[in-house]
Amino acid sequence: MSTDAIVLLKQEHKELLRLFKAYRTADPGDRAVRTDLAQHIVHDLTIHSYLVDEVLQPMVAALLNDPAHPALQGFQDHKAIDRLCEEVAERGGADPGFEHGMTALLSAAVQQMEREEREWFPQLRSALGRKDLQEIGLRLLAVRETAPRHPPGPVSGAPQGAPG
Repeated sequence: MSTDAIVLLKQEHKELLRLFKAYRTADPGDRAVRTDLAQHIVHDLTIHSYLVDEVLQPMVAALLNDPAHPALQGFQDHKAIDRLCEEVAERGGADPGFEHGMTALLSAAVQQMEREEREWFPQLRSALGRKDLQEIGLRLLAVRETAPRHPPGPVSGAPQGAPG
């Protein structure tokens, strides 16, 4: 298995796209299956966003030591996707806004991943050496084990301020 950070992130994207397809092709009348898939998607997107924002970006910034470097400009804020994950997590499959929230989440996530793979990953690959990308990848793998599994906002059924 590769420890290259870009390879690892592309593998995560591939798994997320598989989940998105499963959600989109699931029977709309089977709320249990769609809700389960939605929870899995929110779980995986939350981890992915955390790894990019809290591990990858700071490590790349430290290695490049140039705030104007194009590879740093490629970092896209995952806050919009995080907010959509929170909204979906707060709704049940029977909630009238659930499907709309999932549609918005999947669309935003696909656009983000396409932009990362088309623009940002090539900039990272040219800005950083193989050893740097492998060290970042090892850190991503290590932190993944303890990364948050739920969006930071309240989770449906959990009282405000309780762990989700």
